[in-house]
Amino acid sequence: MKMINLLPPIEKEELMIEQRKRLTIILGSFFLIVLVCFFLVLLSVDFYILGEAASQKIILEDAQKRYKTPDFINAEDIVKKYNKDLSLLKSFYEQDLGISQTLKNIADIERPEGLYFTNLFLNRDAAGGLIKVNISGFSKNRELLLAFRKNLENAPAMIKNPYFSPESWIKAENINFSLSLEIVKNEK
Repeated sequence: MKMINLLPPIEKEELMIEQRKRLTIILGSFFLIVLVCFFLVLLSVDFYILGEAASQKIILEDAQKRYKTPDFINAEDIVKKYNKDLSLLKSFYEQDLGISQTLKNIADIERPEGLYFTNLFLNRDAAGGLIKVNISGFSKNRELLLAFRKNLENAPAMIKNPYFSPESWIKAENINFSLSLEIVKNEK
């Protein structure tokens, strides 16, 4: 059975407006209640976090008091010293001068008996591909020095630009010589 609405159109419209108002009030109230509940949940979480932070702060202060004893401070200083030493060692190994390989290359050059090295200075260039070597030494005579120079010229390809100072050739015997050369660093 169908009901017939005999109300005039104006009253029908007023009833629809009234119905929409009630629906708007109900939905608005529902959303307002949801927002209030959400706010209350966030407020309770905030209070919980503040309480936990305060308790953790108390625990931290207690630990700091307990570990600020002279023994702990002494141990901390020792650890800092070792960390500093280890960082220096790390930077030394990162530079990788190739000292052992360079010394091996120099030692492999045949030296005549009566020719000795007195000083050896190694320096890596900025790019890191070459190691500059300055050697000073003693030779009993010029022939030994000439033989050593010939051995340098026949040395492996990694030894470059051998140069004897002009003063090395002045005396015929008991020569204090100075030599500079470059060694190409082996890439790993």
